[in-house]
Amino acid sequence: MKNGEIYYINFKGNRGSEINNIHLGIIFTIPKVKNMVFCIPLTSPKEKHFKNIEAFKNRNHNELKYQNLIYIDKTDSIALLDQIRTISIQRLIKSYNVTLDVSHINLIITKVNKFIKNVMIE
Repeated sequence: MKNGEIYYINFKGNRGSEINNIHLGIIFTIPKVKNMVFCIPLTSPKEKHFKNIEAFKNRNHNELKYQNLIYIDKTDSIALLDQIRTISIQRLIKSYNVTLDVSHINLIITKVNKFIKNVMIE
């Protein structure tokens, strides 16, 4: 497992608005913790994620509607930063054989930090 690697993940058994069933997710290892990882779930792009239909059709990552979303072109997916969580490695089904590059990982870290800061301040 590597930081930024994408896995199929079993999210079954969640509650309310939490992402459920099997989805792709970006994983990040937790230093000194062997059986848990941080995970950012991915979902299919939908028109509601973008500011307008044209942005959706073109998958324009600069035209996402909310700051807690990141478009991942390698999987044609939307990263749901508001669903970030720690999960057991037992939820990992198999690797999708895609690892994000450093620029994507740095963007995620920046946006997660900003998202968490906004949540803590409000």
